[in-house]
Amino acid sequence: MAKDQTGIDRVVSGTPNEMVDLAKRQIFASAAKIGSVPPSAPRRDLQRVLCELLDSEISAGLQTFPFCSFHVWIGDDVNGIEAVGTFEDESIWKDSGAIAHWLHETAIRLYPDSAYANAHR
Repeated sequence: MAKDQTGIDRVVSGTPNEMVDLAKRQIFASAAKIGSVPPSAPRRDLQRVLCELLDSEISAGLQTFPFCSFHVWIGDDVNGIEAVGTFEDESIWKDSGAIAHWLHETAIRLYPDSAYANAHR
């Protein structure tokens, strides 16, 4: 079996697909879908998150496409794009807090030893 993009190449026989999907989303890969900010999570300011990522030398970006589509990413062309997020609900693109939350959580997961992650522990 070929290794997929999450790094999972084998799972225990009989493991429910829901568990494999959960592992792919939560452990081995960054969340590809940007959803609403969980009620228990603090609201983050997008500009502040982007500035803090920049100060920590973590590249991030937001790109628009026709028909109100957005892609958010962390990484760069030289070192590679580490994660790309898209909106699962059109109404989310109006919520900069959802974008900030995704960038924050993804940066901490991908760069646990960064100045950004250390500042938010």
